Amino acid sequence: MKTSKIIDQIKNIVDFVKRQTWFFAALIALLSFIFLRKFIFDIRKVNNLDMQATFHFGDVLLVKKFGISLNTNDIVYIKFPEKDSTAPTTYFFQRLIGLPGDSIAIIDKVVYINGMPIEDTITIKHNYHIKTANAMDSLILARHNLTEGSAISEKNDYSFSLTKFKADSLKRLAVIESIELETEKDNSSDLSCFPYSINYKWNMDNYGKLYIPKKDDVILLDTINIVFYKRLIQDHEKNTLRIKNDSIFINDVLSKRYIVKRNYYFTLGDNRDNANDSRKWGFLPDNYIIGKSIWVIKQTKK
Repeated sequence: MKTSKIIDQIKNIVDFVKRQTWFFAALIALLSFIFLRKFIFDIRKVNNLDMQATFHFGDVLLVKKFGISLNTNDIVYIKFPEKDSTAPTTYFFQRLIGLPGDSIAIIDKVVYINGMPIEDTITIKHNYHIKTANAMDSLILARHNLTEGSAISEKNDYSFSLTKFKADSLKRLAVIESIELETEKDNSSDLSCFPYSINYKWNMDNYGKLYIPKKDDVILLDTINIVFYKRLIQDHEKNTLRIKNDSIFINDVLSKRYIVKRNYYFTLGDNRDNANDSRKWGFLPDNYIIGKSIWVIKQTKK
């Protein structure tokens, strides 16, 4: 009798140890998963149209967050750098174009880095003006996947966001009379573009030349060029900034120069004419880059 009780007690102890082992194994697995998601890798959905046609809304990407090197044309997952206390923090994907120390210019939609043009990938989209012989009904629009755009007049004029390949293929349709790339004129100001100043006649298609600051750069300041660096100094590097007459005060000290404390980048969306990117909000601080895409886990469109 005593022997059977001892055996039962041993079984109970063994069962208890087994349960505890499973618990700790599950706990370790959970903590490892949380650690990986927080510091090493993450899985994120594409949540806007900025990167069409490279990625589509709902695509799922694997993001590497630790030990990354950043290069031109990397797809990065970023925190939206503009402040809005009434809205939640926004994160999204964009293409990295300008690295710290680079100079960026856009001339008639062509992107130049340090004076050299870079070739668009085949998935880059631009807005095209389409003139047709007859109105395009919903069947034609669906057949040719014309979803981002619409009619802009009652005289068979349309504007659609297209890749160059798609635009060239549409030219062969009998209903199409002409397709022309929509381009804003050079030396024409778009005050919704960074740096939001009439002193710089820049727009989405003709932009810059803009230097991307790097850590330890010494920037000479004046009341004209301060429009480029106001947000950098105040918001990203946490200083006070005050302009009085022709003088600039940083942390209440008269300042004619500023030493940059971190690296900055310049990003563009692949849906080039419809993206909310660095042309709209300027420099991207390095601490706003969460990681870069290294693998497409799921595609919503093939």
